[in-house]
Amino acid sequence: MMSPKDNMKDWFKELPSEQISPDFNVRVMQRVMTEWRLNPVRYQPIISRKGWWTLLVIAILLTTLLFMLHSSVQEGTISADPEKPFFGIDLSQLLSPVNHLFLKLNNISPAVAIGALAIIALWFFDQLFVKTVRR
Repeated sequence: MMSPKDNMKDWFKELPSEQISPDFNVRVMQRVMTEWRLNPVRYQPIISRKGWWTLLVIAILLTTLLFMLHSSVQEGTISADPEKPFFGIDLSQLLSPVNHLFLKLNNISPAVAIGALAIIALWFFDQLFVKTVRR
């Protein structure tokens, strides 16, 4: 008894071989070029100029805010200087997590920091690639 695979092989052997016409490539390329002329592909950046400016402004504002908050906390202590209130408000409870964050960031080894930045960069480029492929 023959298996279904053998039947398929025999069936394919019985089919006549197909030959493409000699000008097949030329006709395909003409159709592709005609389509491209009707709908040309234009370069579109993934992040627009307005988006880059927005990211820049946000980064500058966050850096300024964190620097101001960190500057209002005494170095190496958790509480704020009572003689140096921030706009007349004692922010010691709010600023202690920020101070802890900066102290921990200062103690990170360069190898770990570079590794973390490399992972973030790889993730970012992966996201760019995924967005480009979806277009």
